This record gives sequence, C-alpha cells and structure tokens, in this order.
Amino acid sequence: MEKPGIPGLFVYMGLRTAKDWNQFLLRFFVALGIWEVASVSLRTLLFSTFYFDPNLKNFFVPMSQVFWIGPIVADILEVFFIGILASLVRPALPYGLLGGLLTGICFSIAAFVAPALAISQFTGAFPVKLIWLWVFYQSVLSILASFVFTFTSEED
Repeated sequence: MEKPGIPGLFVYMGLRTAKDWNQFLLRFFVALGIWEVASVSLRTLLFSTFYFDPNLKNFFVPMSQVFWIGPIVADILEVFFIGILASLVRPALPYGLLGGLLTGICFSIAAFVAPALAISQFTGAFPVKLIWLWVFYQSVLSILASFVFTFTSEED
C-alpha cells in the first residue's frame, strides 16, 4: 500500500519515470529562461515611471540595494508551482496553447487578481495603478509558463 504524501502527488502528476521527470524539468528550465529574459524589459517598462515618482520615493529600494536573489527565487518558485498545476490538470485541458491560456488565466485570477482587488478595496497602502501593473506583470508570467508546460509534441 502506498503511503500518502509527496511521492503520491508526483505519481499522480504523471512523473513516474526518469523520462517524465526530464521532460518536466526541461519545460521548467525553458519556461524560467524565457521568463527571465522577458522580465527584465517588462520590469523596466512597467515600473520605471513609479521608481522616479517623488511621491513614492520611500516606497522603492534604490537599485544598488536590491538583493536580486529574492526576485529570482520568487520567479523560480512561481514557475515550478505553475508546472505542478499544469501537470495536475493536463488530462482535463485542451491540448496546446488553448490549454496553456486557460491554465494561465485561471491561475492569474486566483493568485493575483483576487488579492489585488482585496488590497485595493480594503487598504490604501499601495497605489492602485501600481497594484494592477503588478497583476499584469505576474499574469504574463503565468500565461507564458503555462504555455510552455502545456505544449505537446509528437513525442508525448
């Protein structure tokens, strides 16, 4: 009898053999690599106006004091868990890019839109425009990673 827990979750995800793990990790590194290339330009494009806003001068940390391991680890964790989610729901999704779009949008709504609505309605701690730019930024990551994880080929 199989013990419940993490090994059971991986078997349920379809990660039974070394080939399955290799495919999952390959997709993980491809999604993370694509995102890290895209994220630099998106961060600069979306958040640069807020960085130089005098009203938000105390809100942002100067670029020289950013400990860059934090955002990179956050991206790694998010892409990994999107991969787990995509692996779990893959049998119920349409194949290809439509499945990735559905997974990415559903994940974005649950993980980013709902908390952003709560934060913007219940507190006045953050500028509303900044919150929604962060939601857009994270949604792009979710959809991009979901596309990579739900892509199918002839080998699958």
